[in-house]
Amino acid sequence: MARVITVHCAPSGKEEALKLEADMTVREFRRQLHGWLPCGDESQRKMSLVEVVVGATPLLNNEEMVSEAIPGAEVLAFLSIKPVKCSCASSSGCEPEDLRVVEITAAGQVGPSAFQGCSYLASVAIPDSVTVIKHTAFAHCRSLKSVAIPNSVTQIDNLAFVECISLESVAIPNSVTRIGHSAFRNCSSLTSVSIPDTMAKIGAHVFAGCSSLTSMTIPNSVTQIGHSAFGGCCSLTSVSIPDTMTEIESHVFAGCSSLTSMTIPNSVTQIGDGAFEHCCSLTSVSIPETVTVIGKRAFRGCSSLPSITIPNSVTQIGQRAFENCSSLTSVTVPDSVTRIGKGAFAGCNFPWVDECNEESEESD
Repeated sequence: MARVITVHCAPSGKEEALKLEADMTVREFRRQLHGWLPCGDESQRKMSLVEVVVGATPLLNNEEMVSEAIPGAEVLAFLSIKPVKCSCASSSGCEPEDLRVVEITAAGQVGPSAFQGCSYLASVAIPDSVTVIKHTAFAHCRSLKSVAIPNSVTQIDNLAFVECISLESVAIPNSVTRIGHSAFRNCSSLTSVSIPDTMAKIGAHVFAGCSSLTSMTIPNSVTQIGHSAFGGCCSLTSVSIPDTMTEIESHVFAGCSSLTSMTIPNSVTQIGDGAFEHCCSLTSVSIPETVTVIGKRAFRGCSSLPSITIPNSVTQIGQRAFENCSSLTSVTVPDSVTRIGKGAFAGCNFPWVDECNEESEESD
């Protein structure tokens, strides 16, 4: 059922009652407003994006239904003229999602969702005035192949380039100190990434699902890698973990099905839950004497792993830690281990397990 709301245009003061269809999305509402709001000239309109504010809250989710996003009877709308030069996929008119090439000419940041869903956008030039690329700035830009990130950028926020499935390479400059979670998640064409030695933390899911990524060198400046950071990077054959790391968090390399060997540095004390789960090509793992805990499902499904030596420092082996390691024929468990979780060696190719140390734990 359609309803009527009053739209106030800033700064012109124009006001009009517009009909909202019940099944209209925020994206469709923006398109409707794009033709209604006053603008200086047509060239400005082609470089503008509609901003809609409900109360004091901007609408950011283009796929949300307006019936939910705009519960009241009034909204504030305005055209945000972006400082860009652009070419468009459509000759009849330039909707924001039709942008093909963008050169940002002057800006301090690339704002939240600024180019989200611009499915034709293939190239972006970001000027050295930009310091922050905000969340979802280029999310779902499925044609984006290249982006030049200048040395002025210090922060890449959450989901900034999520599902840019055509993006092939990214050079992250030394100025960047923070990359938010899922920033490059599911960039399935990404083959190479350069991480600067200014980075202290790689956020959760940052490169998860980057299925074409073949190798990764993590600089010594990194002290923490968030959970699932490289999960599902199924082409990753080698990765170097620096000796600044104290913990391998949960699911960091889960599903890296091409990873063949792993040397865990002496600085690591804990291997998190599912850290190497389903790394089915893994044939060699070196666990140092510093590790005290091997988490639940840490190596579950590593079906090519023939043997494992657990060092004297380990006191706990989590449930299902080596479950379905079907090639595993040799395991050395030291006396230091006081707890072996339920099913820790289930599905392995040997009959022995230390029943004295096996404890029942809560199921997953």
